[in-house]
Amino acid sequence: MNAQDLSTRLEEYLDAQDCGRTHHVVSDVSEINVGWETEIFTFKSSTHVDGFLVEADLVLRVFPGERASMKASKEYYLMKKLHEAGYPVPPVNHLDAAGVCIGKPFIVMKRVLGKTLDGSYQSDSPEGLREGLSKLVGLFVGLHMLDSSLFVDVPGLSSYSLAQWYSDYIKHWKDEYAPWMTPVIDWIDGNMPCEASPSLCHMDFHGMNIMMDEAGQPYVIDWGGSVICDYRLDLAWTLLLYSTFGGSMFRAPLIESYEGLSGEKIDDLEFFEVLAAARRIIDLVKTVGGGSAGLRSDVVRLMRDQRAHFIKVHDFLEERTGIRLVEFDELLASF
Repeated sequence: MNAQDLSTRLEEYLDAQDCGRTHHVVSDVSEINVGWETEIFTFKSSTHVDGFLVEADLVLRVFPGERASMKASKEYYLMKKLHEAGYPVPPVNHLDAAGVCIGKPFIVMKRVLGKTLDGSYQSDSPEGLREGLSKLVGLFVGLHMLDSSLFVDVPGLSSYSLAQWYSDYIKHWKDEYAPWMTPVIDWIDGNMPCEASPSLCHMDFHGMNIMMDEAGQPYVIDWGGSVICDYRLDLAWTLLLYSTFGGSMFRAPLIESYEGLSGEKIDDLEFFEVLAAARRIIDLVKTVGGGSAGLRSDVVRLMRDQRAHFIKVHDFLEERTGIRLVEFDELLASF
């Protein structure tokens, strides 16, 4: 669908949805490609209310693939609940779960004009980096301290015990795509700790998913993978991303900051880091599926660009468990 066609359909949709506001004009439609499956567009909307021009910068988040309607509903209602709870997320304006307007389900939300949190301190001093990480961890601790019972009725938001999450997200996909991960599964089975009380987990929490507006107000985005589970799953994933994309120097400051702000020592964290590494490997294996030859060229290019990251994830897994997966090394060498 080209930009003009999308603009026309969005104008018709907004006219039907916004009571008292008609004759919407949609302009400056632009697609943002930021992930393997993401379809995100930014656009401007303008209309008149009581003779006054009302303009808005908005984001259209489109949900393709299987269970797209549930994914759209989940993100919309979860963000509404988070906003009501006082947690900083962009306000969500519209949900088309049926996909009538453009042929796929979508949500429309406020666009935050500014930088990502990571981008805001990329060129700063070490003090600026520490301040940025402190903001990141403060938001992280605040999320995990929310009462998870507030979100149990959000459609599509799964609530897992640690064992259930592990079975659904790692064991299940290992059996289908990566039977050669059995040594890692055996290690995890033999080291399973007691679990913590359930928390709302973002499951992809990092500074690129935190937008800072021009006044310095943060907004956390991209809630599609969120679950209710052990908060250490969430924390370990963030540590893995920062340690493999940024460098090992991030790990200790992030842990110290989290423990300081939460007032609690984190037990069994290295176990959860192994789970995070296994999840990252499974993510790639699922994406490749039957082979990289069948993937979109931009996805293959993105995987090639991130090869060094996946090698570091594998190295990290080996450091923690002593296990090297020859088949995964061969997979990385294939694209």
